[in-house]
Amino acid sequence: MELTLAHWVYAFFIVAVLATMALRKETPIVCIVASLVLAWVVTGSFVKAVQAVFNSITVAFTELLGIIAIISIIVAMAKMLEETGLAEAMFRPVQRMLVSPEVAFWVMGVVIMLVAWVIWPSPAIALVGALLLPAAIKAGLSPINAAMAISMFGYGCALTTDFIIQGAPGITARTAGVPVDAVMWKSLPLMLVWSAIALPLSFRSVRQDIRANGGKPIEWAPFEASAEALKEREKWTAANPGFRRVALPVIAVLFALDIVGMLVLKLRGGDATALLGGTVGIVMVFVALGGYGKEGFEKLTEHTRAGFQFGIKIFAPVLLIAAFFFMGSPDTAKAIFGPGGKGLLFDLGQALASAVPLSAVPIAVIQAVVGGITGLDGSGFSGLPLVGTLAQALGGPTKLDAATLGALGQFFAVAVGGGTIIPWALIPAAAITGTDPVEIARRNLWPAMAGFVGVIIVAIFML
Repeated sequence: MELTLAHWVYAFFIVAVLATMALRKETPIVCIVASLVLAWVVTGSFVKAVQAVFNSITVAFTELLGIIAIISIIVAMAKMLEETGLAEAMFRPVQRMLVSPEVAFWVMGVVIMLVAWVIWPSPAIALVGALLLPAAIKAGLSPINAAMAISMFGYGCALTTDFIIQGAPGITARTAGVPVDAVMWKSLPLMLVWSAIALPLSFRSVRQDIRANGGKPIEWAPFEASAEALKEREKWTAANPGFRRVALPVIAVLFALDIVGMLVLKLRGGDATALLGGTVGIVMVFVALGGYGKEGFEKLTEHTRAGFQFGIKIFAPVLLIAAFFFMGSPDTAKAIFGPGGKGLLFDLGQALASAVPLSAVPIAVIQAVVGGITGLDGSGFSGLPLVGTLAQALGGPTKLDAATLGALGQFFAVAVGGGTIIPWALIPAAAITGTDPVEIARRNLWPAMAGFVGVIIVAIFML
């Protein structure tokens, strides 16, 4: 097919976005300029181009609103559970399991992974880290080893799949033009392969540290919340001890019913997210009235506000980046430009496939490398619109599975930038453990890289 000026402009700015990410610079400025120039070329009118920039942002916001909302209210719920002492009560049995440094590494890692699936890694690290880390240190696990467990399980395993909240696969699927559950199921074998390779290698490094330490006391500066937060937590923890005994089984039953409902009713994607989100809302009301009493009205509002502030903080730049890539997707281009909107990325992929003999091997490597590059900014999520649209562009013309390509790009974007091997992405894990993010990245590097090689090989066979 014949490529137009719009195609070449789109391709140029994709390279520009990648180059900006590789230089560890934020990309929203590049994406806004790219959106304006591309829209000007497509519409032939500067006024319409300016309008298209805003339209693309609103389209991106509409497409991603459900993801932003579910993450925000889950974070709000987590904050309420922590402040009322319910979270501490939930994790008390786990604390008793930390009997040795070896056990502490695996138990802490698995718990981080499970909690991260439910409430997302960032709040999970703060919550679980504050509650389990002192017990892990007491068991003989060094802070740096705890940070390795947090990052490898929380980001490398949990966020790369994101089965429950579906934030990552939701963005990837929307830009790839495939169902969310398709990306989720394709990401599962990738995560399992990576885990089977990377986690044992990481544990080997941990065991070397344990032997080297030889039972010596571990120096650790404990994580401290603000004085105000500690005072507020003490107040509400002591307020309703009877409520906590009742609340824990009730909350457990509610979320168990969600899982049963998803399986029995075969709820997937947005339907499953809606069920989970509604349950979270019910739990928040339950905790607000039972845990806070008459102050529950104000407390629910306060924590909801904090939750949405977290969600917007994470996704605000992603919206601007996604807006540009939605301009090239056939599913959203018409919503931005009107009837004149075209699937520019699909056309570029078709042209590339006809010009260069593409097979599963080079395409898988390209997708993995692009995903890894987008992760260099330390976010992981900013690159998902790109890897999703690239999966659509390369998968369609070559008849390769776009869901697998999307899952592969997502894995690398999130695992690198989410993060396991990028120091600036490891700051949350470093902060909670009181360690150096550069040292965590150095310890994670070779186990994670070995896992990445395995992921690419498996993805090639899946294509």
